[in-house]
Amino acid sequence: MADPITLYFDLPSAHTYLGIAELQRVAAKHGRDIDWVPVSLMAVWKFHDYMPIGNPIAKGRYIKKDFTRTAGLLGLPLNIPKSFPRGDLSQARHLIWRIRAQNPEQANRLSAALMQGYWAEGAELTEPGPLQKVASSVGVATADVDAAANDAAAAEACANASREAAEAGIFGTPHMVADGEPFWGHDRIRYLDMWLDENS
Repeated sequence: MADPITLYFDLPSAHTYLGIAELQRVAAKHGRDIDWVPVSLMAVWKFHDYMPIGNPIAKGRYIKKDFTRTAGLLGLPLNIPKSFPRGDLSQARHLIWRIRAQNPEQANRLSAALMQGYWAEGAELTEPGPLQKVASSVGVATADVDAAANDAAAAEACANASREAAEAGIFGTPHMVADGEPFWGHDRIRYLDMWLDENS
């Protein structure tokens, strides 16, 4: 089987959510799995000396309106969590890395479920209860969710992956890599599809 498409993502990335369904379609078309690699976008930005100071309130309102409009055009449900964009999602990220060390396939399913729960259902993944509920839907034990809050190995794995991604040229999410070829942004998944048509 061909190598998987690597997807670098961060949970608070609406652009990642907007592209998931299309990426899954493209991956299936070309007989590829998707390897979900969670990173901290803030850590990636810091590596590149790019730290957004903050958006004007008007721009923030527009961005949310644009997310809603784009999701509607794509036929995707969208319920922006109240904690977005300032909620702390580190426990959820670390949970993925904790599970990834045990069962990478389950970690991929967990990643997809967390993105769906956060953006489609508005689940407040900054809180233990909603995080446990979404995680349990893919068979992740409550004990693992609780342990992720203080899992030093998972936190280190996330930090290392964020640094390594940045060193490899990743600067934003979603960032897809197929056979070494990078594509950034949910609106570039069609380019990925065409590239695979020509190079697979």
